Amino acid sequence: MLKPLDAALDSTDRAQVMAAAWGAFAVAEQVADAVAFEEGGDALQALIAAQASAAGRSLLPLPGSGLPVDVPPLSPGAEGLAPYVELMWRVQATLEHAAAEPGTDEGGRAAVREAAGKAATAAGALLATRER
Repeated sequence: MLKPLDAALDSTDRAQVMAAAWGAFAVAEQVADAVAFEEGGDALQALIAAQASAAGRSLLPLPGSGLPVDVPPLSPGAEGLAPYVELMWRVQATLEHAAAEPGTDEGGRAAVREAAGKAATAAGALLATRER
């Protein structure tokens, strides 16, 4: 389910990379929303993850194509969130790399750098939702 996003993050096509990051933020927001209503989870961390994901997505251009990714029911424990946390760490690294590429105006680079920070915030907060 996450493989298409993961593969697109490796693309040499900047538009495809940005679309994959946009999709990953959408997935992380869905996961955070689901975790927020779980018994025993940290709803505040889930809210932080959802807000960071929405904010990161808003910093990126709208994708020209692609389909929404359906999030299956989450497995219990921190292991159930691990693929999504790792995806967001990957998004952070990919966006940091994209922000350093030449040929992008400074405003675009700044937005992508900020989105990378939002990906890191989302990853850390998602991880913390089930640590208690």
